[in-house]
Amino acid sequence: MPLARRQVALGSTVLLAVAVAGCGGESEHPSVAPLAQISVSNDAAENGIADVAPEKALERAISAMESTGSYRVKGTTTDGNALNIVFEVGVGSTGTIKSGNPVKLVSVQGAVYVRGDEESMKALVGDDVEATIGDRWLALSPKSSSGFSIFSDGATFAEAVLGAAAPSRITGVSEVDGKLAVGLLFPDTGATLWVAATGEPLPLRFEEKGATAGKGVLTFSNFGADVEVTAPAEDEVLTVDELPAQ
Repeated sequence: MPLARRQVALGSTVLLAVAVAGCGGESEHPSVAPLAQISVSNDAAENGIADVAPEKALERAISAMESTGSYRVKGTTTDGNALNIVFEVGVGSTGTIKSGNPVKLVSVQGAVYVRGDEESMKALVGDDVEATIGDRWLALSPKSSSGFSIFSDGATFAEAVLGAAAPSRITGVSEVDGKLAVGLLFPDTGATLWVAATGEPLPLRFEEKGATAGKGVLTFSNFGADVEVTAPAEDEVLTVDELPAQ
């Protein structure tokens, strides 16, 4: 397979790992996932997030998250794809994605760099990974990196995953991972977004339909933490043009 097609295939696989939030599902929303970390609370939503329309609540949650400047998203989809990514809003992201073998990712100012173990990189550079690229980063071409556009920065990820569909209703207050939150229910996908009910209405956890304690859950944390996403050093990068023809 030509190199460009192999890169596009990898990018599409990664995109699928996180974009499932906006795909498929039955129109009827199931009961909220009975995960062990959730318990019902009699408290009201002190920040007023439950007093507005569901779509407005989603807008506020996304805006609050983007306003922090940085955040981490971590979890595993129901298909078993995993990610642990730190976003710097307006700049880019860095972290690890896994659909099979893990791949390290840096996305900054529209450029995407990937690095992985030997098995991960074989799909991109051929069998002789050590001789071709070693432990250097591979800079993807603009066409090939389009599959990674969801990671371009924190605002893009938030809009693509959380804003892909409209919620229809808001649950009562529950305790989610030790924090009071309300759930925004998405009828098109059967998903639930838990949003903080106190302080800023920050997204805390996103659950796919069919989520269990180990899969189908993305958590959001480290809001406003000091983050500096930077491109790898030039001598640590191999470009697509430098790869041997396949």
